[in-house]
Amino acid sequence: MKTYRAIIVEDEMLPRLSLIQKLNEYHPDIEVVDSCGDTVSAMEMILKIKPDVLFLDIRLSDNDSLWLLEQLQTSMEELPYVIFTTAYNDSGYMLKALRFQAVDYLLKPVSIVDLAKAITRMKDKARKTGGEKVLEQTYSFHTFNSTLILKADDIVYIEADGNYCKLFTAKYSEEPVFERLGDVEPRLLPAGLFVRAGKRHLINRKYIYKINAKQHVCILKSLTDKFYNVNVSANGITVLQETVST
Repeated sequence: MKTYRAIIVEDEMLPRLSLIQKLNEYHPDIEVVDSCGDTVSAMEMILKIKPDVLFLDIRLSDNDSLWLLEQLQTSMEELPYVIFTTAYNDSGYMLKALRFQAVDYLLKPVSIVDLAKAITRMKDKARKTGGEKVLEQTYSFHTFNSTLILKADDIVYIEADGNYCKLFTAKYSEEPVFERLGDVEPRLLPAGLFVRAGKRHLINRKYIYKINAKQHVCILKSLTDKFYNVNVSANGITVLQETVST
């Protein structure tokens, strides 16, 4: 079960505790990692933790959360999913909230039913945009006297080479990685783009162009129309064929 990390920004203690209690009881996959009562502490924790979802009271004692989101936009590549909570049915605020593509706008006291609907909408949005977010996520690899930073979409495949790896990029470059394939694998497989093809290869399924089962060769094609011929084991070919057919 996927867990979504949440921060609650609410300046009143009872509504804050009530929302935490409802999330803990009815939505255990929403992990409340922090709660804040003002925009200053909220900004600090949001930038530090980078949660998946924010529950924001629109009107706070020191400012409003729309101002907070405007400030966060200048410091974050992508805002978390936003669910507004408010005691006021204010159409003006609702219109402003649309600028931030809010998941929902809940009136306090927040009902269990409305909360469940908002969380369902948030998960639906996460599923629809999940592939795009995976491509934007960066991964680090240890190379000689440096660290290589790549997005998932930059990696065509990785090949084991004894105690090290060779990483082949979409720009047709080969990079030595001073890590075992078994150490790299746990970082990449959860992204859903990579498949382990036998003992020696991690392959980005996006670039699979042709599979030659007789010769045990997988042909990969990059975005720049560069081709890679990867010799894999018979078991690896079977895994790749099953991957392409699903």
